[in-house]
Amino acid sequence: MTLPPADPADPRLTAERAWGARRPWATLVTAVLVAVLGVVGLLVPAVHDALTRDPSLVADGEWWRLGSSMLVQTWWGQYAFNLAGLVLVGWAVERRWGTGWWLAAAVGGGLVAAVVLTVANPSLVEAGTSDAVGGLVGLLLVRAWRERAAPPLLPFVYAAFWVPYVLLTGIGPGYLVAGPVASVVVALLVADLRHRGGRVALPAAAALAGVVAVTLTVALDGHGLGLAVGALLGAVPWRQTRRETRREGVSKNVRAVRRGE
Repeated sequence: MTLPPADPADPRLTAERAWGARRPWATLVTAVLVAVLGVVGLLVPAVHDALTRDPSLVADGEWWRLGSSMLVQTWWGQYAFNLAGLVLVGWAVERRWGTGWWLAAAVGGGLVAAVVLTVANPSLVEAGTSDAVGGLVGLLLVRAWRERAAPPLLPFVYAAFWVPYVLLTGIGPGYLVAGPVASVVVALLVADLRHRGGRVALPAAAALAGVVAVTLTVALDGHGLGLAVGALLGAVPWRQTRRETRREGVSKNVRAVRRGE
């Protein structure tokens, strides 16, 4: 039996396009760089040391370390967690809002954190992509709330987990507490996202991101600085293009279908 052709106007079929249709080239290229250099840096300490952010060496003219330190990690768990965030959240951000906003959030968040911490804490030598991921997380959560558009599930789960997780690891309770608490937060937010379209989850996640950004920024934590940059970018007013307006209309139809209207 031959099935009838799918209706391209069916909102169920256009849900993915409703979120975004841009090609995530920046996410892809950066993920490859982070994946390769991360492994090399972990296996070859000399490579890791050559790319880390060392304030004393930055002061001596090696300013490029402010950016190169975002491409290597200090341990395997950090490598896996940051690479997953870069791919998942970066993909969602770039698909919906484009490469310009992706660069502003990821590169901007990472560089702002690097510069501030280099000046404020000259003895801190570190590396990692987490501050850049924080910029993407902040942009995703705040702008999704402003647009009232629920993000794809996996990027939202990562972002919703990342915010309370870095807060609890940053202020002292540690990984054993941060993991379970962040998982409970994710479960509550995702339950609302799946059953009520995010009417509580989206503003709650955006508000939590704002609180954590302020708290960790005051504590001079790079995660908070990156998150703050992304959240501020997400709060910036912007003018929708005609394509974005049409896409938002499709997104509303998708949410209506999911609610059974």
